[in-house]
Amino acid sequence: MSGPHTPPSATLAPRRVPEAYVRSEIASYPLVSLTAFRSAMVELNPELDPRRGEPTRALWQQCEQSLSEHASGWSLDRLIIARNFFWFGEVPGRRRISSLQPVSMLRYLRNLAQSFLEPRSGVTEVLQSFEVNAFEASMHYRWLTFALPEDLLLSSMPVEPAPSQVDVEPPLLLRRLVDTGTAEIHHHVGAGMDFSILWASLLARLADPTLSHKELESPGLPFETGEVMMSWVLTAAVVRCVLAEFCIRRESIPSLRLQGFVDALGHSPAWPIYRLMRLYQAIQALSHGRDSELPEFYRLKDLYGQLHPVGSTLPSRPIEKLEEVWRYCDPISIRLGLHTPNGGERWLMRQGLRYLVECEQEEHEQGASPGSADPFFRRLFWQVLRIRCVYYRTVVQRPLTAGLQWFVRFYDRLRWASKPLYAARAEVSFHVAGRSQHLSALEVRIGPALSSYGLAEELWTLTRSWKHVIGTTDAPRHGRREPEFGVLIHFIKEHDPGRLWAAGVPPAGDRRTHAEPRPDDLLRPGGRYADFFENQAVRARAMVELVRNVPSVLWLLRGLDVASYELGEPTWVMVPLYRYVQAEANLAATTAAAWQGRHSPPPLRLTAHVGEDFRHLMEGLRRIFECIQYLLTRSGGRLGHATALGVEPRLWAESSGSVMMTAEDWLWDLIFEWRLYSSYRIAPELRAEAPPGRPEQVENRIRELSSSIFRHSYEPQVLAEVHHVLHQLFCAPIGRVRAEGSLDAFARAVLTLDPEHIRYFPMVRKILLRYREDEQVFQRGQEPVDITLDASEVAALYSVQNALRRGVEIRGLVVEINPSSNLLIGDLLDLRNHPILRLNPPEPQGNAPPPVPIAVGSDDPITFSTWLMREYSLLHEAALIAGYSERVAYQWLDRIRRTGLDARFTVAWLPTARDMADRLMRELGEYLQRSSIRS
Repeated sequence: MSGPHTPPSATLAPRRVPEAYVRSEIASYPLVSLTAFRSAMVELNPELDPRRGEPTRALWQQCEQSLSEHASGWSLDRLIIARNFFWFGEVPGRRRISSLQPVSMLRYLRNLAQSFLEPRSGVTEVLQSFEVNAFEASMHYRWLTFALPEDLLLSSMPVEPAPSQVDVEPPLLLRRLVDTGTAEIHHHVGAGMDFSILWASLLARLADPTLSHKELESPGLPFETGEVMMSWVLTAAVVRCVLAEFCIRRESIPSLRLQGFVDALGHSPAWPIYRLMRLYQAIQALSHGRDSELPEFYRLKDLYGQLHPVGSTLPSRPIEKLEEVWRYCDPISIRLGLHTPNGGERWLMRQGLRYLVECEQEEHEQGASPGSADPFFRRLFWQVLRIRCVYYRTVVQRPLTAGLQWFVRFYDRLRWASKPLYAARAEVSFHVAGRSQHLSALEVRIGPALSSYGLAEELWTLTRSWKHVIGTTDAPRHGRREPEFGVLIHFIKEHDPGRLWAAGVPPAGDRRTHAEPRPDDLLRPGGRYADFFENQAVRARAMVELVRNVPSVLWLLRGLDVASYELGEPTWVMVPLYRYVQAEANLAATTAAAWQGRHSPPPLRLTAHVGEDFRHLMEGLRRIFECIQYLLTRSGGRLGHATALGVEPRLWAESSGSVMMTAEDWLWDLIFEWRLYSSYRIAPELRAEAPPGRPEQVENRIRELSSSIFRHSYEPQVLAEVHHVLHQLFCAPIGRVRAEGSLDAFARAVLTLDPEHIRYFPMVRKILLRYREDEQVFQRGQEPVDITLDASEVAALYSVQNALRRGVEIRGLVVEINPSSNLLIGDLLDLRNHPILRLNPPEPQGNAPPPVPIAVGSDDPITFSTWLMREYSLLHEAALIAGYSERVAYQWLDRIRRTGLDARFTVAWLPTARDMADRLMRELGEYLQRSSIRS
């Protein structure tokens, strides 16, 4: 462990796979693997005898094969010990011993839960044994929550009532955060729910008559196609209704068995023969785990629609409050009149597990063979839970899937299931981000709309949802200000118009992307990125039209962002969109204030997702530089993630060895690096100290690459001017074209550049034209190059990184840190490797660059299985593990908390939040009405 005056991450050797990940995968495998599902496993046989325990034998073989691809550093002996512990152990007196008797799934699940959690009612804690310290125990439990739903573990605890949550935040830290105020400054509303809320929403969505079998299509799903997986989820939804009704019926007929209950349905007039046959077919398919036995999708959907009391009416009478999610989404909650959080699912799990306990007791008392009491119920109950677990792993990002292209797949899978939450999203986000604790401010991010009408409608809906938060908060009674609310609109980067990359079938050489000047040998007016720019410009114009007509909306609409696939479109494509919307919004606010005699809202603020996803660390640093230099304002902006600023270059280089990227991207990286060494058109605070011999090396490589790509060797200063002008095409005094957008906007901008303000003008314009419109230049730029990360590269990375950190600090920019997101997308292995410990160390680090201001957000709560307070607690753990004292860690987190409040984009709504919400809804509603009349 490093001391408090040594950069902690600098002493950590890179590790390929965290032990906690391997343990959690082994521990959860009987519940999450398709092998267990296909065999409808109800017990685990320690002997792995092919005659008696063949399902367990096949399960372990599949588990071993899966882990052999990831568990580097793990011998088979270590894997087997972990398997024995989690699959076959018992907990007499809380001491683990092996058993040669088959272990029922009930005992396995309870042992698993008690291996990580204290058996307490209400609120429980992570189990701390003498062998494992508190930090390791918390870390191992955290990785387990990436593997399977937490509520399953809580419901299996043998206490009454079962715990409803795990207390993972240190109590002093939580009290301080709540009492002094905390801002959630990075939260995507499209993923702003936890899994229990999403699952409830899914149960309602499955009953929507408009649901298509194609809505779950996504590459990398556990089942062969999206339709097959959707059919299995539907089947599980149908069967869970049957299981719930059976459990209700057993209260009056304790001797009832599931097979008898199902058989009795055949005599009920409520079940026509055609519907009964579909039910039998669904039950049969689930009990066997066979795709071939599944009923046809639309017949399944019709069956489930008949079982859900209000599912078919929800599209026309949408849910508006979080309380209604619990009351109306889950058919079990409707049947039982439950309105508590996750009430229907928790009730079913508790009732099912309680019945299994009774069955095992009955077998023991009667001396019957294990599993003989109601085997039908056992199979179906565990199959239903497995489908839920498998689905969980399709929306919670899997570890070891680094990079934003992986993340986009997980995020996209939320859309169809979360549709019933649309009108309640602000309240859901507030509840999830704070985990029922008070937040001082909440910023949510949404994608841009194609029309001002669509944007107005969405903002009106969010405001109405926020009114429910205002109506339930007790802040004024406790002497606190009402929570602030704001919306940021993020332009969405994408790789290609046909979404082939998102579908997992990318053509070679970046063909058919927005970057290609002539896709399929057809002329693209305006060259590279013209179609993407025009598409986003339509959305930018929609924002501008709305703020011109309803300037008061800027009290709610507080900023711009760019998100999703970071490597999709370069910064220069986004600059004119930012400049156009920001200028027009601020003009509209000022004009309206002068006309109406009211105070204008503060200026529109800017942030950008950048520096989290990169192939070469220098690429991540370059994109951060481009945002600092050209995209954000001089002060008051933020950088989303920006982990490249804190990644330790030497460890990153040792871990990577070499990097393969395109010749074009490497050329831009080298030009950027040269600009920092030579101070070419940059502010003094961004100048980097060149390592000995590095500038000459960079200059030679620039000449070689430019010769290869452009068939002409250009000097670094010429290409540096190209890089600068490219980012200023629509900005005075260089550009003369307005940035409203059109297919030929970039072409016109290049042709109308002002030569008075451009160095090497003839060459620069020629290069720009060829770069944007020449297909051969594009193809040569896509040639892969392999870069060895030698000592020269590492020295350059340190120099450039230090310069950018200094620039960020001097300009007062704030970096939005999202620990769980960075852990998974950045493949940080564990939080001891988190860049925050270098970016903003808890204590000064000698001659290190100035600390970078940091604020914390949760990003996408469901995708990363987290919430804001957990993100703070994760950083608390990281600081203590790194060797800092409790006092220092608290002071550090308090500075981060204050930075988040100071850097928030939200503003107080005066005279009261309710008054402003009413005003916004009234003025947006009037605009929508005028738009409707015009159309």
